[in-house]
Amino acid sequence: MEGSLDGGANGLTAVISVTLSGVGGDLCCAAMSDFSTDPSQPAPPPAPAGYTSPPPMGGYPPAPGMMIEKPPRPTVTVGAALLVAGGALLILGSFLNWFSLEGERFTGFSGEGSETKDGPVFVFFGVLAIGFGVAMLAAKRMLAVAILGVVFSTLAVLAAFVDLADVSDAKDIAKEFDITFTQGPGLWVVLLGGLVALAGSITALAKRRR
Repeated sequence: MEGSLDGGANGLTAVISVTLSGVGGDLCCAAMSDFSTDPSQPAPPPAPAGYTSPPPMGGYPPAPGMMIEKPPRPTVTVGAALLVAGGALLILGSFLNWFSLEGERFTGFSGEGSETKDGPVFVFFGVLAIGFGVAMLAAKRMLAVAILGVVFSTLAVLAAFVDLADVSDAKDIAKEFDITFTQGPGLWVVLLGGLVALAGSITALAKRRR
């Protein structure tokens, strides 16, 4: 009989504990609900005037250190073609007749002994111009190549003007001594080639990546 009473007491205690736990949980939930909806709690401050929500993640500028894909290099087909054409004209003009004296023809390679000949110099400039044009088409490294093209093409043009001035002086001297002197097209072709190569270099330089 005493064991039955103890068992009943224990069972009653368990029931009371469960009931109190449930009531406590309900009270806790109710308190939390009241706290969250209590009008006495301060409301969050309003957004300032003119405020807009930040852009999505894709709109932010790339963080430092992130890899940025470079735009493709611009094509310089026209500039490269002009360089190649100018180089070919420089080489061709070196072998054409520069002037004739008493029927004897003189080119950029004419001369006696160790006399300086300007023909090989113009051939060198022509080969450089063709190489620069091919490099622009193949590797598309145009900025450095275009700068070099401007430098060497300018030197070729200046050298052609110097030679033209020398031929003009020789023509005046030949006229004084009644010597037959005629000027050929060679130096004019050289000058044209230098100008065309210079135009190609400037065209390519104008399209450099900024």
